[in-house]
Amino acid sequence: MAIEKAQPHVARLVVDARLAGHSGIGTYIAEVLPRVLPGLAEWKPLVLAARGKRDAIAALSGPGAEVRVWNVAPLSARDLWAAPPGIGPGDLVWTPHFNVPLRSRCALAVTLHDVLPLTSPALAGRGRSAAVHAWLRAIRHRARAVLCVSEFTQAEAVRLGGLASDRIIVAPLGADRAWFEAGAGNVQPAPATAAPTMIFVGLMKPHKNLLRLLRAFIRVRDRIPHRLVLVAKHRNLRNVDRAALALAASMPDRVELVEDLPFPDLVRRVSQAQFAVQPSLHEGFGLPALEAMAAGVPVLASNAGALPEVCGDAAVYCDPRSEDEIARCLLLLANDDALRQRLSAAGRLRAQGFTWEACAHTTQNALRDALQFHAAMRANG
Repeated sequence: MAIEKAQPHVARLVVDARLAGHSGIGTYIAEVLPRVLPGLAEWKPLVLAARGKRDAIAALSGPGAEVRVWNVAPLSARDLWAAPPGIGPGDLVWTPHFNVPLRSRCALAVTLHDVLPLTSPALAGRGRSAAVHAWLRAIRHRARAVLCVSEFTQAEAVRLGGLASDRIIVAPLGADRAWFEAGAGNVQPAPATAAPTMIFVGLMKPHKNLLRLLRAFIRVRDRIPHRLVLVAKHRNLRNVDRAALALAASMPDRVELVEDLPFPDLVRRVSQAQFAVQPSLHEGFGLPALEAMAAGVPVLASNAGALPEVCGDAAVYCDPRSEDEIARCLLLLANDDALRQRLSAAGRLRAQGFTWEACAHTTQNALRDALQFHAAMRANG
């Protein structure tokens, strides 16, 4: 009886999409995957989904991709040593963060959003920097492509991660069209009788600096009618800023704490705010600030991380470590109608330079080049 020969493994692109639904990285996956994968169909993409997310990831990935569940929690201790399922010789694994597979020796492509555990270990939470160093060592040795979402993140990856700057491609994030439509007046305004609001969107983690924001708000709340709206995820979250959470909960008459909002409601609440606040101590990009600008909402941003790179001259800036300065800027934006009008127009204009189409185009080209380079290296031994 003839013995059938095993078919050779066809090298393919493997995408780790387990962080879909996680804050800004989840937005990145949702926006980039459907724009990138169709143009890489020849590499027969295999997309790895977290448990319970297979159908959602399949919808994002399109009919040309295979989707499998990888039942290992991303960024967990087990994630350090688990090997992704379905990987064969010659495959290229693209991860949308620095949690690349360490046990496998596969070639890598990676998108870096920040290196906060190295920049500010105390803010990132205990025990994170050692894991990030291990991931970055793997990236240095095995990455065929490294994408960073900002020049700031690129510089930090070079300075603290030892990556070569000439191997990094900067691919800034974008704002969904819904934000621009809100900026064009396609969202119902807040009721005329409602108190004006200032809004923060993000995670309730120490590097978001909500404790100082709340203390600054306490200093000025008797001089302005505004409510502070915090759209701040905090349940089932590592390294929650519990002091900020307690202070926010102590002021229900002036501070509204929202755990999460469906996307249309988020767009509506942000676009109805008089201004947005992003006083972070560190941002690898600052997507909520960009989205607010696209919606025509003035922004108060810190002068830290990538926020000045993203916001340019379309924001008011503060020193995030100074409660006095945050309070002064809150009063300035609350009381200066002309300033808010100028920032609204400038923000909409600046946000037009950041699109998901451009981000996906750069990403797709980088991945194609990496796949072709990797294939050529394997062919030449």
